[in-house]
Amino acid sequence: MWNLWDRLRRLRRLRADLRGEEKQVLVSMAAGQRLRSHRYLDGTKIYLLHALEDDRGQPVAAETVASLRRRGLIESNMKFPVATYLLTDKGVALARRLTREAVRPLSSRNFPSGAGPG
Repeated sequence: MWNLWDRLRRLRRLRADLRGEEKQVLVSMAAGQRLRSHRYLDGTKIYLLHALEDDRGQPVAAETVASLRRRGLIESNMKFPVATYLLTDKGVALARRLTREAVRPLSSRNFPSGAGPG
């Protein structure tokens, strides 16, 4: 029982520490949008949040992606030249606390047992 309360306290603290763009990205990913890193041969790397109906994507700051990864809320599928980020279990739990909308994220849980993304 204490473990559950400790977990809820940690999620509350984490939610309070998130910046605006970090919250927006988590909520968008929870709604089914895809966060992708696009890498080019010249070394350029950009992050775009792709809506389901629009594949052009909205730019996301590299610092935002780095912060979400550091906190263990998202993880990359490590594909080249375009990697897709997935919400971790911790990221899904926090996204549920940030939004009243249905949470339908692209996450590792959505893949059949034993099969990874890609």
